[in-house]
Amino acid sequence: MNWLFFFTVCFSGLLTGFGTWLVTPDTNPWNLVDNFQTGLLVTGVFCGLFSGLVTSLPIIFMERRFSKAGAYWISATSIGLSITMLGAVIFAIIADFTGSLALLPAGVMRFFWWLFLSFCLAASFGVLHNSLKIMCRTLMGLTPAFIIAGSSIDRFIHNHLLLSFLFLGAMLGFGFAIAWELLKESWLDEERSRFIVFRYYIDSPEFLAGSADECDLTLPEGPQHLFAINEKDGIHVVEVLEDEHLVKINRTALRYRVLVDGDTITIGDRVLVYHSRLARSRDVMPEAVA
Repeated sequence: MNWLFFFTVCFSGLLTGFGTWLVTPDTNPWNLVDNFQTGLLVTGVFCGLFSGLVTSLPIIFMERRFSKAGAYWISATSIGLSITMLGAVIFAIIADFTGSLALLPAGVMRFFWWLFLSFCLAASFGVLHNSLKIMCRTLMGLTPAFIIAGSSIDRFIHNHLLLSFLFLGAMLGFGFAIAWELLKESWLDEERSRFIVFRYYIDSPEFLAGSADECDLTLPEGPQHLFAINEKDGIHVVEVLEDEHLVKINRTALRYRVLVDGDTITIGDRVLVYHSRLARSRDVMPEAVA
């Protein structure tokens, strides 16, 4: 378990709950059917804040790139807000139509609401990362969190209380962090101290490192695009895009190499350790090109 990532995401959930509580009117905010306008406001603000904070806070803590964090914040917040608000409107229409045909128990309707909301928020992360795999991973963490926290709120808290917002945000952060940690496949670790490890997840077909803000791993200086890790047939290959003497793979200056679990990528005095749960043969690809 990467405790820095875990506490960062849980803290993002708490900030989400507190921020949503500040802008929500003093009414029951969780009943979308009976209080549509307030419910729509809460849905959009809560999910938008959660998407933005979960995406941008790790960048601030690990890279201290506020311009990059701001760009990620705007992108993630707008996607999370728009998709979940659209989903809330669709759910309200379906609920109204279903209610005109048959009277469903309130508990059943609330269960499907939390389930539908978790799917919409997971879809937001899938769209943000352009990855169905990330959407499914996020959904597996958010669904139990939404159902447990939402059911508890419906049963015990029926008014505008800070506790309900903080509880829902904390549960979502907990579920999100646990799912990402347990279901991760490949990642880079940079050990800063005994208890602090910077972790960069390799989820897309190309993981880019350099000094540019659009890179997955942004370095404080150097070429805009220094090296890339590409996935080819389930195998990760690191390729140095600029001066290969700036990057050493297992203490050797190489241009190209197939990565296996435990390989190190050294950039100056920074050491990144590659880890993967995908057991594939290195013999499929050429070893290295000096």
